[in-house]
Amino acid sequence: MNQTTLNLLPVAPTYFDWRGHRIAHYHAGEGEPVLLIHSINAAASAFEMRGPFTGLGEGFAVHALDLLGYGNSDRPTRTYQAEDYIDQIGAALERIGQPVTLIASSLSSAYAITAAARWPDRVKALVLACPTGMGQLSDPAGPIARRIHQSLRGAAGRAIFDRLTSRKGTAYFLRSQAYHDPATVTSATHDGFYLTSRRPGAHYAPICFLTGLLNCDVRSILPTLRQPTLLIWGRQATTTPVKRADAFLAANPRVRLEVIDQASMLVQDEKPAEFNALVRTFLASTVNAMPSHGEPVLS
Repeated sequence: MNQTTLNLLPVAPTYFDWRGHRIAHYHAGEGEPVLLIHSINAAASAFEMRGPFTGLGEGFAVHALDLLGYGNSDRPTRTYQAEDYIDQIGAALERIGQPVTLIASSLSSAYAITAAARWPDRVKALVLACPTGMGQLSDPAGPIARRIHQSLRGAAGRAIFDRLTSRKGTAYFLRSQAYHDPATVTSATHDGFYLTSRRPGAHYAPICFLTGLLNCDVRSILPTLRQPTLLIWGRQATTTPVKRADAFLAANPRVRLEVIDQASMLVQDEKPAEFNALVRTFLASTVNAMPSHGEPVLS
């Protein structure tokens, strides 16, 4: 179905094929490549990565995706799973063709961790904003959750989704969970989230998220990760509070933590200048990230 392209980032997307579906891929700038992966929620898209996309454009080749079911990518009727998104990240890494720094948000951070472990020669470092997967949003969906998902694939699920992503519902999510300062939720920000949830098929992926089908457990993977990894947390995050960083730090000595004050879950969009400065400092401190024996080295 032909649809008007959503203006999510300052550049128009190109597309690549993933199992017969179109995945929107955005690219700007030149230099070392970074790949931005948005979070998973009812109204997610690359729009929430606009701060890093524009702020890192000088000195980096910045790439971003709309994962399947979101943004300008296709939204087919299917049972979405975490493995779908891990594989899409892998396809994007192959398309970029150079070792990449992955920058991911919330649940997609678990996908990024898994991708980095699966394709270590393609990922040189990770930056994770308020990540999950170390106990939170990690348990696989059981039979009851799968039955609930089946019941929500039709009209009932669409009705729940439409209520959650109404203008009022979207505003509540943004002001109560995504951002700390309500003034951050401008009309442009509100529209960026609301409009992406109005596309046909927009409810299929979020229903899978709500019923746990997109959960991703990295508790056994993170300790094996060789890439240097930076966590950036919004101090006021409530859905993923900063105390959850402890599990990540304990699992792997290569993991560092930086906390940004007066920011919540979407810290990369609420405090983009501070976020981008931390990313630049972190990447400048990592040298020889992909030596021949595969072991990252920090300066």
